Amino acid sequence: MAPKSLALAALLIAVVVVSAGELPRGAAGSLGASPNANTSFIVSGIVPCATGNSINLASVPSFPNALVQLVCGSTVVGSTTTDITGAFLFSQGSASKDLIAAILGNLCKVVVVTPLGACDKSLAGATGTLSAPLKLLGITTGSGSDLGGLGALIGGIVGLIGQIIGGILNLGTMPFSFV
Repeated sequence: MAPKSLALAALLIAVVVVSAGELPRGAAGSLGASPNANTSFIVSGIVPCATGNSINLASVPSFPNALVQLVCGSTVVGSTTTDITGAFLFSQGSASKDLIAAILGNLCKVVVVTPLGACDKSLAGATGTLSAPLKLLGITTGSGSDLGGLGALIGGIVGLIGQIIGGILNLGTMPFSFV
């Protein structure tokens, strides 16, 4: 129940800030422009080597050395490669207001570019793409406190209205699906 509440709170934050005129409405436009030195984000996760919907990482092997992209709207925001355990990390300081709006507005996802046949030869014929939407894990403020719980998120919303974030958005992936 808590992840749904966090996602709802993140969406509420985006709506409140956009309606207050702080962010442009076209979040997918120029996602890398007009940096805000006070806002950054981290996205981490593990890529599964499997097909299906809502893939359970505990029941399938991971996908090492896979090219992974962070995509917001139709714009590739960043690329990285998974390590030998299938884990990846995107980190960006000075994120633009547009990019933060896209992240908080659920317009971003992680997409695996490497074909599944690279991790399991039996999946070489699979046509589709592994992808996963993002979820907000917490907000680390400049003071070092983590606004990760629902009660603390309310305090975070108040801080967000005055200024975009002024901290670090900590994000993870929801379950991957092969689409």
